[in-house]
Amino acid sequence: MNRNLLLLTGANGRTGRAILKAMVDQQLPVRAFIRDSRQAEELEQLGASECVSGDMTDPGSIAAAMKGVSKVLHIGPPMHPEELPITQSFIKAARTEGVDHFIYYSVMHPLRRDVRHHRLKLDAEEALIESGLPYTILQPSRYMQHLVPIWKNVTEDGVHAMPFDVTKKFNVVDLNDLAAACAVVASSDDHLYATYELAGPEALSQEDMAATISDVIGREVTAQAVPLDKVAEKARAAGADADRIEQMLVMNKHYDEYGFRGNPNILQYLIGRPACHFRAYVTQLASTP
Repeated sequence: MNRNLLLLTGANGRTGRAILKAMVDQQLPVRAFIRDSRQAEELEQLGASECVSGDMTDPGSIAAAMKGVSKVLHIGPPMHPEELPITQSFIKAARTEGVDHFIYYSVMHPLRRDVRHHRLKLDAEEALIESGLPYTILQPSRYMQHLVPIWKNVTEDGVHAMPFDVTKKFNVVDLNDLAAACAVVASSDDHLYATYELAGPEALSQEDMAATISDVIGREVTAQAVPLDKVAEKARAAGADADRIEQMLVMNKHYDEYGFRGNPNILQYLIGRPACHFRAYVTQLASTP
């Protein structure tokens, strides 16, 4: 067993790629677990030491991917109904292999049981805590990167449109800060048996975000709440299945009512600097070609 090799699951997703880059910056050797072997070349160019392809719902491919690693950072498929059995399969393979550290990428406020993917992550956290494995649980808030897919509309139409109340507050967080925190946790045994809430430094409403974007780009941007039926229609047109659409609606309805507030202290403690503020993120995004 390579006492430093880390298995990173979900490595080809937006979150996985950011974490891979941060791990490489810390000179951590990473085995990237991917679904499609055609993704391997690009991830190796990003710095993955090696890539293995497999299916997260197949315990056999999980067991094969786990061979020879000492650490795991598991990112489950977004809103997957099998989050718990998938995580249990990774836990079982990690125990068989004698893994030293299992890092689970969960969600902030998993106790929000009315939202299924929060509830399933809470169940997965419980399974990990009771597994006997040395673990760390990371609980990220909503990303600032929600802006990327709507940025063109924001800048061209002057509308920041999201599917919840424009006055509800969110401690949005920069994914790059989250990735840096993951690399810190994976680099040391100091974080064993910890559960870390990872939120951004400001509680912002969609109106607050729109005002900041207006200042940065020099044109008026207004906040708009997108009706849930429009959300479903767009997701359906993009090919999302019925279960995914239903869970998106449940989540957005919950956030519409309660927002998503958290505390930034732990994130800033981990990365050893102030966390990125929304204005800084928007300024960087606006300057990107």
